[in-house]
Amino acid sequence: MGEGIRFRFDFSLVGASNLPGGDGIPAPAFRSAMGRVDRAVESLEAKHLKGEIGFPDLPFRVDEAAAIARDAAVLGRRFTHLLVLGIGGSALGTRAVHEAIGGPAARRGLHLSVADNVDPDAFFPLLAAHPMEKTVVVAISKSGGTAETNAQLSLAIAALKKAVGKRWKEQVILVTDPSKGVFRRMAEAEGLRSYSVPPNVGGRFSVLSAVGLLPLSAAGVRVGRLLSGAAQMESVFRHTKGTDNPVRFAAAVYAHYLYQSPKPVQVWFTYGAGLDRIAEWWQQLWGESLGKRRPNGAPAGQTPARAVGVTDQHSQLQLYQDGPADKVFTFVRWMAGRERGTVPAAGFAPDMAMLGGRPLRDLFDAEYEGTIGALWTAGRPIVRMEIGRRDEEHVGAFLHFWEWVTAIVGECAGIDPFDQPGVEEGKRIARALMGEKGSEGRRAAFDRQVAGILRAEIRIGEDLPARKGKR
Repeated sequence: MGEGIRFRFDFSLVGASNLPGGDGIPAPAFRSAMGRVDRAVESLEAKHLKGEIGFPDLPFRVDEAAAIARDAAVLGRRFTHLLVLGIGGSALGTRAVHEAIGGPAARRGLHLSVADNVDPDAFFPLLAAHPMEKTVVVAISKSGGTAETNAQLSLAIAALKKAVGKRWKEQVILVTDPSKGVFRRMAEAEGLRSYSVPPNVGGRFSVLSAVGLLPLSAAGVRVGRLLSGAAQMESVFRHTKGTDNPVRFAAAVYAHYLYQSPKPVQVWFTYGAGLDRIAEWWQQLWGESLGKRRPNGAPAGQTPARAVGVTDQHSQLQLYQDGPADKVFTFVRWMAGRERGTVPAAGFAPDMAMLGGRPLRDLFDAEYEGTIGALWTAGRPIVRMEIGRRDEEHVGAFLHFWEWVTAIVGECAGIDPFDQPGVEEGKRIARALMGEKGSEGRRAAFDRQVAGILRAEIRIGEDLPARKGKR
């Protein structure tokens, strides 16, 4: 489907004529969905041409990627560890790419850690585990006003000062807005190295910018190839017509199940090492982009759920098969795995003799097909996606595919897939609770409306009588 990349997208198990139970998409409804997709693409392209959205341009910023790779090579000669400080879109894409292609075992580079939480029991041990004299810290925040990242950075700078004194500035890099915000002012005031995020690229669409390219390149990922794969997917999207276009086809299917015939949950079932991290990245992309209110006030959205094959066949499949028919399923796997081990022939009970002498992958593949078969028999709509190889080109293409599908589905639903008003409100409340200057009114309103109820729940738990009698 494009020179250098191979994918299989199978939408046959969502068609009404090929899915028992009545949850498939009838042909007229699919044609209608494709018409909406065409109009949505035209609308998004107009916004792109106006400069309102920028993620489609990222695969072609090859000069910037090359410069970042050169800078990362210098870091590799000076340091041994790289600590990324960020949350949400500032962290998930980096981790998804790094682990999807195999982590440090696949590419040699700096030891990469991603701190995406301010849980003290997680962050302090992670920080303490780094040899700070040989660690470069990359703090990522487009606004520079993310409280979690700012707290992490303050602690990391304190640790660097303790380890290297005044040279701490040589070991801090900021990735932020090109002209405004707290981090931009800090970079200028302290003389810190910095990289820019395009103003028209939101965090969850930013993995192919410096947000992901800098730490990934330092960790040994071939970021030029990452962009090459995304550029090939962009070409497929731009130049393939009708139902031969996997982006448009997928967008029509998911838009149908988002609001035309709503399935409130989409489950990603991943089969293959590293794909669970891509699913984690997708979970933010899908949930934060599409969980909105439509212009008529009706809520839109689909809860993104993750399941790992075969593990979660033994924890979730019973629900998915016999529980509520409120889900659409996306199965994702590598076309071919790397390992070729065989189960020994001897030592099996007679009823398990089928395993002996067989590649372990045969069992893995049978579990994949069996799970799909069981869900299809139960009438569950299923999309299958297979990724050609576990490398940068294919991962870059797959991420770019999902960015476009998400944007188009949001446009079809009449919502803005690029904002996050609910997230911003939570951030504002948190800053008010921490005593941010100028937020006293918000804090008072929170105390009046919410805090009393929350604290009452805590008091109820504390007031439970002690259990009497022997255990």
